[in-house]
Parts: sequence; structure tokens; C-alpha cells
Amino acid sequence: MGSYEKKVLCVGLSCLDIVMYCKSYPLEDSDQRCLSHKWQRGGNASNNSTIFAEFNIPCEILSTLSNDIGGKFMQQDFKKHNISIENCHLYEEYDSAFACIWINMQNASRTIVSQTQNIPGVTFEDFKQLDLNNYHWIHFECRPKYEDLKLMLKHVKEWNENEENHHITISLEIEKPKLELKEFIVFGDFVFISKDFAKACDNEDMISAVTSLSCNLGPSGVIICPWGEKGASAKSLSGPVHVANAIVPDKLVSTLGAGDTFIAATIIGLLKDMDISEAITIGCKVAGTKCGMYVSEGLSKSFPDLL
Repeated sequence: MGSYEKKVLCVGLSCLDIVMYCKSYPLEDSDQRCLSHKWQRGGNASNNSTIFAEFNIPCEILSTLSNDIGGKFMQQDFKKHNISIENCHLYEEYDSAFACIWINMQNASRTIVSQTQNIPGVTFEDFKQLDLNNYHWIHFECRPKYEDLKLMLKHVKEWNENEENHHITISLEIEKPKLELKEFIVFGDFVFISKDFAKACDNEDMISAVTSLSCNLGPSGVIICPWGEKGASAKSLSGPVHVANAIVPDKLVSTLGAGDTFIAATIIGLLKDMDISEAITIGCKVAGTKCGMYVSEGLSKSFPDLL
């Protein structure tokens, strides 16, 4: 679908994750020790880019970063993973976005308490400085600067309407349960919606979600809904519903980043010319395998056909 001479661009959040592995979920107003802890780079778009890099897909992130200690840690980690940050807006006057995450070692659940309002999000001014000749796929995380996001999407749409330009595939992640985000569905070639958003739209399962919301797609769009242990479903405007089963690892370790892994792995499948049914199936397999690992490094070894 795309040339690897060009990059996948991820637009969205980067934050510092402080992850604590706990024997059990902490009780309110208690004092307990964690088994271990670590700093790592998080945020949906940031996690997406990590999976692309793990599978040797050239990628770049457009995010906002601070030059505080957390921001410098993230900048170094992006470089370690060969993820370009050359167009990220670096701020001196703001603190990094961050999240404190508890991993319950009894059941591998993750509980996140985050602060992402310390630093401005990506603006249209940031985005329009990009040379779109460098990208063949742009994945947007629907963040609160919705007016800026709309301008970014229209900018790429205008690029695609110029016959002299190569086509850029647009994918979107709609995670927050906000009904006003429905208007963005029409912009995406591939639109990933969360369980929370689907339920906010009065859908109680993934099949009804893609069936009802597919009417908001553009003529060639596809809507995709991962539903945790139920798997994932997908549907085009007039096509059938496709369903993929979830994959559970032999030992469930951590569900942190599973949704971000599913999105990136599904896109990688599409880049490898899989049809949508095959792509969401591989997305479920890669995400399920990741749930059996603490980190994503080495994940690609289980899927050599995706390299």
C-alpha cells in the first residue's frame, strides 16, 4: 500500500509513564511497596510509533515535548528506537505530560492516573510546517485540540485531491467517549474507535458499533473497533462485518499498551497488503502477544512475516 522510502507519521501524545508493578491493587489511604518500578515513554501516538519501529517501519512522531528531565528522557528514548522527532515542538516553559500507572500482578490490569494538560498539544501551525512528501501514511490520535485536528485533516485531504501528489493514507483513533467526535469519522481511510466511544454512541458490542457507525464513513473508509477479550470487528460503508478473535497469551503479564499495539499492528498488516479481515486478525495476535510481555522490545521476533 505504501513505499517504505516514505515514513508513517504519528500525530498525538507523548508522556512520561511511571510504572509500578504491585502485588495487588493498592487500597485507598494505605502505604504499600511496589515490587518494582520503571520510567518509560507512553502516550497513544508515542506507543504506536514504538510498535512501528519494532517492526522496522520508518516512522516519525509529531508531538509536543518539554526540555525538562522527563522530556529529555523521552527524547533519548525516541532516538534509541530510531523514531524521528525532528518536527516536534520543544518547550522550555512547560512540564512534560506524565502518567502514574499501577500494574496489578494478580490479574495484569493497569490503572492509569495521568496529567496531560501541563503542555500544549500539537497545533495546526506545527503540522503545516511538515513536508508531506515525506509520508505515505499519517495516523492521528484525536486529542482535545479538535479545531486544529480538523484543519490538519483538511490539509491532508487537499493534498490528496491534487493529482500531482502521491496519496497519503489517513487513519484516526477515536478513544474518548465524546459524541462530537463522530464528525471526524468521515476523514479517515481507517478509523479506530474505542469501546468507550462505541458505548457513548449507544452500542453494547463491537459488531453493533461498526454496523451503526459505518454510515459516518467516507466512500472508501473502514471503521475498526477493538473490544478487549472479545477481539475486534471492522466494516466498510457497504461491506460485510469482519470479526477477529482475541488472542490470550499463556501468561497474562500486562495489558498496558495493548490497544496502541493493536492499532499499529493492524496498520502494519495493511501496509503489507493484507485485507481488512487479515489485518485485524494480525492486530489481535500481536496485541495478545504483547500482553504476555512487560515491554514491546522483541515482540517482532514472534512475527517474522511482518518484518
